[in-house]
Amino acid sequence: MLNKSLLILATLTVSSCVLPPGDITDPHYWGDYFLAKYATERADAVDNIEPGPPPLVHKRTVLLITGVTIPAEWFDPIVLRLQRDGFNPVVYEPPDLLSGDLFDNAERLADVVEQVQADSGQDKIDILAECTGGLIARYYIQSLGGDQHVSRLVTFISPQHGVDKAPLAASIAGWTALDDLTPGSAFLHAVNDAPLPDDVAVTSIYSCTDEYIQPFTTSIIPGAHNIELCDGYIGHFRFFYDPDIYLIMHDALIDGVDDSDPADPGTTDPGTTDPGTTDPSDPMAEPQPDGVGCSTGRGSSGGSASLMLLGLLAVTRRRSRG
Repeated sequence: MLNKSLLILATLTVSSCVLPPGDITDPHYWGDYFLAKYATERADAVDNIEPGPPPLVHKRTVLLITGVTIPAEWFDPIVLRLQRDGFNPVVYEPPDLLSGDLFDNAERLADVVEQVQADSGQDKIDILAECTGGLIARYYIQSLGGDQHVSRLVTFISPQHGVDKAPLAASIAGWTALDDLTPGSAFLHAVNDAPLPDDVAVTSIYSCTDEYIQPFTTSIIPGAHNIELCDGYIGHFRFFYDPDIYLIMHDALIDGVDDSDPADPGTTDPGTTDPGTTDPSDPMAEPQPDGVGCSTGRGSSGGSASLMLLGLLAVTRRRSRG
């Protein structure tokens, strides 16, 4: 029955959108799909990088970590802005697009961080992590000695407490990461039962209207600096290319940094920027979801790919009953 459902899902037309052929249980299938879907927004962001705040006097290394089904290319606009602002960004794309065991991925992250730290020559580096990348980074700094190598951890749109529909998505995709994102899992207990380290500044940035990470309260980290964006609709993928949201990330990465120079007053505080309400006429704005579609839909999910799988499965079941 499951194989039959997967065959139907692979060829199903949803909201007048035909999925491309391929293995929908392969995380790279979804990585390619969403890269193509948001190609215009990503290209516009890369080609039109705006002037930024004064760059850092002393370059800081920041490791960027992708989430489940998210290829490294998604970070291109953020990388360009970080370089513009005096950072040394390094992007880490976990194996199999972070679809595997999250304990194992956190162990791999430890090796990556130590190598990046050694290459940078700095005592500690910073981390900016998207979605599930934020969970393995948090586990790393809390339980694997990462607090000795990391000064700041900034996560965005990260389901720190899991998502209720992850088990159903796991039953379709078969990804261990979705089991680990199931509320009550051993991994989530390991993350949320451990205290935050005293010497790492932790920030979680999230949207109240994220179409994939719901309820949005799953992104709240007790004891951390939690920044919720609730003024108007702000979708999941917008975090990668919106310049105002980038400035919020930027402020979190420089918070408390002494970047002064005896011969220079150093950086100025660019202030906290509110992304505000999405302007429907803005070509960079994402449409507000209005039901299950090709990429968005209301309801809970364990991430972009798992939501798509769940939505397609629901439509298939409704049609089979009809």
